[in-house]
Amino acid sequence: MRLVYDPVDMGSGVLVLGMFDGVHRGHQALLMAGHELASQYGVPLHVCTFEPHPLAVLRPENAPPMLTTLPERAQLMAMFGVDALCVHTFTRSVAAQEPEDFLANLERVYRPMAIVAGFNYSFGSRGRGNGEMLMRWGEEHGCKIIIVPKVEIGGEPVSSTRIRGLLKDGNVHEAARLLGHGYTLGGKVVNGKRIGRTMGFPTANVAIPASKALPAYGVYTCWLEDGEKAHAAVVNIGRHPTLPEGAMTVEAHVLDDSLDLYGKKVRLTLLHFQRPEKTFADVEELRQQITQDAEDARAWFATLT
Repeated sequence: MRLVYDPVDMGSGVLVLGMFDGVHRGHQALLMAGHELASQYGVPLHVCTFEPHPLAVLRPENAPPMLTTLPERAQLMAMFGVDALCVHTFTRSVAAQEPEDFLANLERVYRPMAIVAGFNYSFGSRGRGNGEMLMRWGEEHGCKIIIVPKVEIGGEPVSSTRIRGLLKDGNVHEAARLLGHGYTLGGKVVNGKRIGRTMGFPTANVAIPASKALPAYGVYTCWLEDGEKAHAAVVNIGRHPTLPEGAMTVEAHVLDDSLDLYGKKVRLTLLHFQRPEKTFADVEELRQQITQDAEDARAWFATLT
């Protein structure tokens, strides 16, 4: 699967439109519809998206933290048969583009045999382009248009905004249900204060992209993948109120394994929220709690067997 920036000519295929942050179950409905059409026509499946998020350009103060980085989106989309994730740079001039010009550019770059979009997809200046306009355009240009209705879970539409709200509450289990996959945090293991090591709990300090959505501060059970295998682990996400360091950190302790992870890229899949962030009276009380956190994580993993 290719990641293509600002494509000029992708050749004919089936095109799916959207931001796809999270590649959640609603997005997956679009990708499956696109894959079915691409298989019928015997052509590639292309996804057209924008980077950065439009709000990051138009109203930076309202820009949401992202559920997925572009490489993460590409990896998830590959599982649904996407041949190329095409990323168009979003600028103010793109935002000001008339809907008709937006569609003309799509035709020039992708020559689509079919286009798939979500029920709430909008495009062009002031979001004037919508599903109805897309349907009319398709009729005029002999292009099949599929508008996928909303996907609901628990009586509410699945959306990236809803998932961010669940993460903010630490509800990674429900977030995973809406995503259709576990929520992950990935990055390189960098030098930390090594405080955990002095208490018998060496941790991997994972550098997370600044744009990535973080869950509620606290302790989580997780899988840590290091490129070779997945290890049972416990991770603390927060600011260390007992030992103030100022900056937020993501520090994972692998259970029952001794690993040298420094400099490696790892991925944490959050499975279970154990407890919120706390302030302890002293380092000894903190050490006792970390011991309990590790035991609680082992007990949770034991329920999987």
